[in-house]
Amino acid sequence: MIEVQPGLYRTGTAGQSPVLLLHSSQSNGGQWRALLNALAPHFDCLVVDLLGYGKAPAVSTAEPHLFRFRDELPRIMNAIQALNWQQPVTLIGHSYGGALALKLAVEKSIDVRSLVVFEPVAFHLLEANEAARLEIESISSQMVNKDAKAATAAFVDYWNQPGYFAALPEKIQQAMTLQAGKVQCDFAALMGEEYDLRDCASIRQPTLLLQGQYTQNSARTVAHKLEVALPAVISRTLPCGHMGPITHVDAVNVEILEFLAAVYGLDVRPQKASEARG
Repeated sequence: MIEVQPGLYRTGTAGQSPVLLLHSSQSNGGQWRALLNALAPHFDCLVVDLLGYGKAPAVSTAEPHLFRFRDELPRIMNAIQALNWQQPVTLIGHSYGGALALKLAVEKSIDVRSLVVFEPVAFHLLEANEAARLEIESISSQMVNKDAKAATAAFVDYWNQPGYFAALPEKIQQAMTLQAGKVQCDFAALMGEEYDLRDCASIRQPTLLLQGQYTQNSARTVAHKLEVALPAVISRTLPCGHMGPITHVDAVNVEILEFLAAVYGLDVRPQKASEARG
């Protein structure tokens, strides 16, 4: 991959159909490595480390509760403009990155060819009195009311399983704890965004909506709402949890590549994660 700016990477084949890849909270663009190996012969890919993750700049705001997607997007839009892509873009996003991809598609900030989202956690689509909303508000509040390490443990365990964070090596725990402030910002953006389900209904491009069978109620409820709202959606449920693109790479990538093969009329073949690692 070529680093075109800090935390922004280009890979694949210049001149081919463009793809923008957006990762989840507490991750970075490296989570797409195996998928990129399969996409590279057929697509021109821009891989993003979102603000506060990987090699991207830190968030500039001193008040995390004021952070919004509009603060996340300018560097991404500037990078796309610099690439001067002449073809519509496929958006691929997971969790926070999936909600951000929906934002781009709703606002038509770029010309979108197709959309792939794995559990886009657009929590603002949940009603105030819904159990799913109350559940995720409880997790969000812990990011503010607990110290950074305890808050990070609560967040990581929620999306994985109890005790998951404590079982990680200390070095990884420390790195994730340093990102607690950005997770607060991510929650603020996800809870405070303004596009609604009627806006989502304007996304008429082919859309693949993936979700995990063992996910949390908050993510599942958002996905179910999007299944109804999106007019050109294909929905698939895989035997994994919310972190499927990281924990079940091969299964998730097969679904993505089969979808893109149909959209573009290409012979795009998956590569196993073990092969991608070499």
